[in-house]
Amino acid sequence: MNTKKTVFSKIAKGMPKKQVKLGLVDDFNYDYQYLDDQAGLLSYLAYEWHDEAFEEYRQAWMKLNDEYTHNGSTVVRFEDVEGDVQLLEEIRVKAEELGLDPNDVYDAYDAHLELLESVKEADDQYKRNEMQFRDWS
Repeated sequence: MNTKKTVFSKIAKGMPKKQVKLGLVDDFNYDYQYLDDQAGLLSYLAYEWHDEAFEEYRQAWMKLNDEYTHNGSTVVRFEDVEGDVQLLEEIRVKAEELGLDPNDVYDAYDAHLELLESVKEADDQYKRNEMQFRDWS
């Protein structure tokens, strides 16, 4: 039963006549049902959701940190193979001195050079990713 009906029924039954401000119920910032729903959501966020979300965040941070701080994947970086660019250049020069195509001297010359360029591009992106992680953390 709503509050106004309850109060009016009591007044009708002979309650002492007093000045009663019935509109006080309307002064609540939120009605009871909405507040009850919000209290449930707040409780979920405080006691369940946070722990789950924080653990996901912690796991993701640890994974990124292991990679960018400790090279967790032990992947070969461009700095590990940049000397190969010089070796390929030397092969090219020597081959030209002999009047040969570099692929005649080293059959994977073009593919190796393209692969090194690909490694360089991927390494540049890796560095940008690492900086994004470091700047955000």
